[in-house]
Amino acid sequence: MTQREYEQQKRLLDEQLQAGITLLEAAHRQQRRALDLVWMTMAEGDVAPGFAVPALLAAAPARDREAPRPPEKRERRPPGQLQAEVEAALERLPEEFDRNDLLALLDGEPDRSSLFRVLQEMTDAGRLRVELRGEGRSPTRYRNPQAPAAAPPD
Repeated sequence: MTQREYEQQKRLLDEQLQAGITLLEAAHRQQRRALDLVWMTMAEGDVAPGFAVPALLAAAPARDREAPRPPEKRERRPPGQLQAEVEAALERLPEEFDRNDLLALLDGEPDRSSLFRVLQEMTDAGRLRVELRGEGRSPTRYRNPQAPAAAPPD
């Protein structure tokens, strides 16, 4: 290793150290802000005298500091109702469809697992056929052999 290479490596290590310190300080600032936010939301009226409220939190509206509301519960369908709704919707669906087409025809969105179970049972019974298995964000495509024949194009 030459003197020039040694100096270059030493300079590179010092630059990496400074970059790492800068990143670490930025992460520390973010963690402190998060801690301050948690403290302010949990101790709304319980702040010790002399505690400086960070300017960012003092300016935040009160609604932002409220606890999030729990999600609304869906109304449960009686046993067999989802099955009946899906069977009724099959008459209005094209020969090939996916769950999004089906959801557009149902009254309210059922639980994903319940809809999957109904479609699986209908597939197992031969009422539907899986045309293309879903993957990622692409939903499974089903074929409805009992779908009304589409009118021929004019």
